[in-house]
Amino acid sequence: MNAKLSLAAVSLALIAAPALASPAAAPARPNIILLFADDMGWADISVQGAKTPTVHLDQLAATGQRWTHFYVSSPVCSPSRGGLMTGRLETRTGLYGAQTPVLLEKDPDGFPADEITIADSLRQNGYHTIMYGKWHLGNQAQDFPTRHGFDEWFGIPISNDCYSTQVDLFDGLTSSDPQIFKNTLAVVEKSNSQPRQAYWNVPLYHSYRYKGKQVDYLIPQGFQQSSFTKVVTEKAVNYIGENKNRPFFMYMAYPQTHVPLFGSPEFKGKGHNRYGDIMLEIDWSVGQIRQALKKNHLAENTIIIFTSDNGPWLMYDKYGISGSALPLRDGKSTPWEGGQRVPFIINWPGKIKPAVVEDIGSTLDLLPTLMKITGSTHAQKTLDGFDLSAAFLQRQPSPRTFMPYFYKGEMEAWREGDYKLVFTQYDGGQPKRLQQPLMFNLRTDSSEQHNIAAQEPERYQRLIKNAQDYLQSLGEKRAPLFDI
Repeated sequence: MNAKLSLAAVSLALIAAPALASPAAAPARPNIILLFADDMGWADISVQGAKTPTVHLDQLAATGQRWTHFYVSSPVCSPSRGGLMTGRLETRTGLYGAQTPVLLEKDPDGFPADEITIADSLRQNGYHTIMYGKWHLGNQAQDFPTRHGFDEWFGIPISNDCYSTQVDLFDGLTSSDPQIFKNTLAVVEKSNSQPRQAYWNVPLYHSYRYKGKQVDYLIPQGFQQSSFTKVVTEKAVNYIGENKNRPFFMYMAYPQTHVPLFGSPEFKGKGHNRYGDIMLEIDWSVGQIRQALKKNHLAENTIIIFTSDNGPWLMYDKYGISGSALPLRDGKSTPWEGGQRVPFIINWPGKIKPAVVEDIGSTLDLLPTLMKITGSTHAQKTLDGFDLSAAFLQRQPSPRTFMPYFYKGEMEAWREGDYKLVFTQYDGGQPKRLQQPLMFNLRTDSSEQHNIAAQEPERYQRLIKNAQDYLQSLGEKRAPLFDI
């Protein structure tokens, strides 16, 4: 293992303790708004190639930093969201499944009690913390966001395509019978391609504390898919006005870019396809939130982050209801770039200078970064994220020079600098571990079409060893929580 990577691997595990221990070095506490889209591809903002214009996101990018090599920790929802909240890989937290990749509606387990979230630490530092939208890290009350650092939550515990009235998703997708699994997917695909509200009986919660007691109110009418983005946007706008005199952390996890696609009637037919309609509404929501910040004189003291949980669900591309990662290869549930490289924008007027950044970053890095910026302490000592505050605020090079790609508890790819190894391919949805990993130069071949392993044998062997050493440095895996 080369010295640079060895040092990086060691500091990766230890970054939290020294970096987060000096609140006095941080500026005044800014508000933080984290906007997190679902199954939105790298190319789903117009500044990165989308056919439907996203004017508010483009403006957010033009006046902030847009990172073009930003990654999530997993190419599917639950492990990715776990990485975002904890700054830790799935093999440390157990937030993955070796068979079922995400939490399903009957899973009894969820967010581990010993894991500490961004919201936990910000709340300890005097922030009011609120979440809107999709959690997908536990369906039981003890796993809700309000048990993990959030003062209030209005949203759904799981994806908007769960709790199906057409098929038992859980029993079908966890069945060991390949035919049952195949039949389940066929019914789900049909239901998602022609969505009806009645097909999806997804619960909607308003969770908060009242007079010292925890309230988890199950809203009787349930999750109204078509109106949800408008409802939570209105709530977010009102929240900003009501909390302008105290620091707040708002986590807005938009579910509507995940199939089945439901949007407000006024956006129907306005995009280049049905997915474009939904992106227009998300873009509108971003504009409303920014307008509320300006109205309440909070824009200069608010960090806005916009990103996605993984790449597009391309099995629905033929219906016009999936996003795009082009020119990146493939999408959700794969180790290709389209699966784990996501759009990323960070905006903080007067503090973050506008730029297009080609350094490597990850949602794993947001926790240590926000801890540093806000002067917050974080009790979890072993993090897999890097502090990007100097990269954001001073345009120093990103300390992240490598990226592991995890799925179902396995490292399926490894990026180091410009180069990437791919260890696993999928044939008919089934993983195939490659005897000879593939190697690509992502700077010259972002579509991962040209395997150059034979052309650079020394680099190839060095990267394989570095990846193996890094994996070994992580230690023993925590057992997966998603497999019953």
